Amino acid sequence: MRVEFINPFIESTLRSLELMAGISATRENLTLKEGLITTFDISSIVSLTGQVEGSIIISMPSSLACKVASNLLMEEHTELDPAVEDAIGEMGNIIVGDARRSLKDSGYDVSISLPNVVFGTGHHISRRPSVPCIAIPFTTPEGPFEVNVGIKEASS
Repeated sequence: MRVEFINPFIESTLRSLELMAGISATRENLTLKEGLITTFDISSIVSLTGQVEGSIIISMPSSLACKVASNLLMEEHTELDPAVEDAIGEMGNIIVGDARRSLKDSGYDVSISLPNVVFGTGHHISRRPSVPCIAIPFTTPEGPFEVNVGIKEASS
């Protein structure tokens, strides 16, 4: 996977989380992810199509999801509920939409889907095995989370 496909998602995650939810994050070491069973409680999944295709999965524990939702919606949330699910879906949309802009600025014609939200501890998300997936772990004062970037340049 090309580094110019990874960096926009790192930068967008850091920027979007800080601007929209007031939470600062630090990136940890990237790893290649073989399967996709998450260790967290809730995930926002956004697909990309066009000259770059695949999916982005933003996965976090419920405590961080509630903090993100509380800050984003400016009302207290202490457990996963429909408002938290919507907020995490919207954060996925914001992060991937911002990264999409960077990809477009680099000359790639890319569209994104509406986010899908999946929750439940250890949930499994299927993906195409032909698309490599890079796990980008982050830490925050509220706990860890992970962005999985599984994209590739589309075949002509």
